Amino acid sequence: MHYYNRKKLKNIFLGAAASLLSASLLLPSAAAPVPVQAASTEDSGEIVYKGTTYIPKGNLETYLFAGIDSYDKIQEITEYDGTGQCDVLIVLVRDRSTDKCQILTIDRNTMTDVRSLSDDGEYIDTTEAQISLAHAMSLDHETRAENTVDAVSSYLGGHKIDGYAMVNMGAIQMVNDMVGGVTVTVDEDFPDSDTLIKGQTVTLTGPDAERYIRERKTVADGLNQNRMSRQAQYEEGFRTAFSAKCREDKKFPLTMYHALEEYMTTNISAKKFSRLSLLLTDEKEDTKITIEGTYGFDDDDWQTFTPDPDSLQQAILQLFYKEKK
Repeated sequence: MHYYNRKKLKNIFLGAAASLLSASLLLPSAAAPVPVQAASTEDSGEIVYKGTTYIPKGNLETYLFAGIDSYDKIQEITEYDGTGQCDVLIVLVRDRSTDKCQILTIDRNTMTDVRSLSDDGEYIDTTEAQISLAHAMSLDHETRAENTVDAVSSYLGGHKIDGYAMVNMGAIQMVNDMVGGVTVTVDEDFPDSDTLIKGQTVTLTGPDAERYIRERKTVADGLNQNRMSRQAQYEEGFRTAFSAKCREDKKFPLTMYHALEEYMTTNISAKKFSRLSLLLTDEKEDTKITIEGTYGFDDDDWQTFTPDPDSLQQAILQLFYKEKK
């Protein structure tokens, strides 16, 4: 787990701000999108990138889903204990005119602008940090969620996030077993496991499901990109199992929503949640978008992911824009 002492984290933000202020006058942020080459009128929202003019797609809905590194149900936070960071961040963009969806998974270690907040939610400063830390600011769940939304929106060029659901990872076992387990082919050996053996196809249940999604340090090279690969594989298996349940019972998404309520901070209604869930189980092929970049480590030896500026800009264009004809 990426654990920062809260006071140390605030000092990092405050101390880094002064040096970043002078450095930013000379060097562009490595995590920032490549500036568009030109922008037309504010009303049109047109941008020009590498000689091509793009216009906003319009009629889109954008949602952020995040898995939070807490085993507990939602409860009052009285002091910072190092948990509450995002382990998984998924952006879903729905085109209302076609009901087609685009899905972007964001690496939790992505370096981007993050707002530092005090325990009571007061703004302190903004500086570059792992995006997962946005949800570790403040002691209020909604403030944490909104701060994460702000970080993701900023990362994606300021585009609006219409709704969010922050789900504590302690819900994994429950949700996994509600769909009857999730079938995967294990790609790496898990130490001290009789079931998670490389090359074996297994149906994950109970603790094995959570371990498959969350464990990092003791599996393969211990890096987050390998865990993200497992999470993507699990997502496909879960979708298959979830779809089968929905075919049996159209009200199953609503049942799951209510089961998650004790683990979830969200501004998405049960009706909207059910609608989005059913969209993801239909036969339309969703578009998966990835952002390329460079992995490394910060001064405290925590893993980092610095997005390639061009890849990030291309992702933003694919999600929210179309070429002007």
